[in-house]
Amino acid sequence: MKMTLDQTKLVGLTMQLDLKTREFKMLCEELDSLKGQGLDPNAEEFAELEKKFVENNKEIKEINRQLKELKENN
Repeated sequence: MKMTLDQTKLVGLTMQLDLKTREFKMLCEELDSLKGQGLDPNAEEFAELEKKFVENNKEIKEINRQLKELKENN
C-alpha cells in the first residue's frame, strides 16, 4: 500500500509529537526529582530545566500547528 505525501507527513508529524510528549514526561520526572532533593527554587538546575520545558513546549506547538494545517488542507 502506497501512502500519499500528506499521509507520510501526517505519520512523521505524529511520530515527532509522540517523541516530544515522551520528552515532556521525562522532564516532569526530572522536575519531581529536583523537587525531592529539596533544592532552592532559584537553583540553576531549575532554570536549566525551565529552558528545556520552554523549548519542548515550543516544539510541540509547532508540530500541532503543522498537523492542524495538514488536516485543514485535506
